[in-house]
Amino acid sequence: MSKSIRDTYIQYRTNPDNDEHSLSHFSTLYGFSLSEVRAALHGDKSLDKDILDARRKMYAIRMQKIDDALFKSAAAGDTRAADLLYRRFDGWDPKVVEQNNNFYNFTDIVKELRNNEQAAKPRRRRLPD
Repeated sequence: MSKSIRDTYIQYRTNPDNDEHSLSHFSTLYGFSLSEVRAALHGDKSLDKDILDARRKMYAIRMQKIDDALFKSAAAGDTRAADLLYRRFDGWDPKVVEQNNNFYNFTDIVKELRNNEQAAKPRRRRLPD
């Protein structure tokens, strides 16, 4: 069974590069007459929503690789990656973290982590002249 004009158009529009092209470009590319395309799409109130949903599905698959890299960086101690990770998945406010019913300033937590990293680094001793 062949796809409908509407389904073909949605698939075509999932690529943002096609946003700048006209309906006549689409009709020529896929072998439809312009009047067929206009008749199939005219008055379709859910078309834009369906195009956006199709794009989101396409991007969701591609974003898994980015999410995986973000998890790895955050787990390795990258505080910026951890911040972004929480923002992305929890809608987290990075300025305040609620932990055990106490509130902490995120900036202070990051400073403390950096100070701990600096303290853990071996220091060079200066040799006498």
